[in-house]
Amino acid sequence: MDPRQLIALLNTPPWSVHADDIKLEAVDIRQPFWQWSLIARAMAPSILARDRRIISITGSQGSGKSTLARTLVQQFEALGVAAACVSLDDFYLSKQSRADLSRNVHPLLATRGVPGTHDSSRLGEVLEQFANSKGLLTERLPQFDKGLDDRLEDIQVQAEVLVLEGWCLGVQPQPPELLRQPVNDLERLEDSQSIWRQWCNEQIRRHYQPLWALVDAWMLLQPPGFAQVLEWRRQQELDLPPAQRMSEAALQRFIQHYERLTRWQWLRPMVGRGMAIDLTEDHDIAAIRPLSRSD
Repeated sequence: MDPRQLIALLNTPPWSVHADDIKLEAVDIRQPFWQWSLIARAMAPSILARDRRIISITGSQGSGKSTLARTLVQQFEALGVAAACVSLDDFYLSKQSRADLSRNVHPLLATRGVPGTHDSSRLGEVLEQFANSKGLLTERLPQFDKGLDDRLEDIQVQAEVLVLEGWCLGVQPQPPELLRQPVNDLERLEDSQSIWRQWCNEQIRRHYQPLWALVDAWMLLQPPGFAQVLEWRRQQELDLPPAQRMSEAALQRFIQHYERLTRWQWLRPMVGRGMAIDLTEDHDIAAIRPLSRSD
């Protein structure tokens, strides 16, 4: 896609970006994720002009959330505004807490990722702090080491804007009738009584959904289909040392933990100000469209 075509796609509320505002000659389309760089340059001034404090980037595994979040933070800082990035993954419960859930609620809760395996209270505290602050905020943010599968010491940041990224941010609870039928072999064989998925759904309703109102602007990254979710996650595995890679069978089982809510989020995206970015199989941008509510 030509950079000017991408700018034209961005000419959609709530951003209303114009090509004259971007120095297109500075865009190197030979670089990986150059489109994210252009989007960040276009979006950052619009976000700051509207005094938005919390920006959320959501999308399936491998969709580019982390890269876009880092690029957006860099652009805020280039404009002289302190920004910080944190992942929903950093709010995971400790390994011991998830082991307790696996014993007391359902064995599938030993695997991190689904709603209920995060410290939603801590997430709410961080979002409340940024939502209510009026200037530079000093805040402690959590960290999680996926290699250790456990929490690390908090880090302290100073920022005016928080960029939050994560796979199920903005997710809505499903109607009870949709929970009855399994969507894959994992649910069919390991959650035959639908205890796990019903419990996760209740966590969304009680502890996650109330937090979404604190987000000022949303970005949804949507692949063309679920086959790409598996393929992109497989590509991430290849970036790891061979000893740390999952087998193909383990990878397919792992992705099935997230299939239900990933597909549901494509059907029922978050309600709020922002945009959905449709991706091609090659991670290029196919279209940009507003979410259900705009400015």
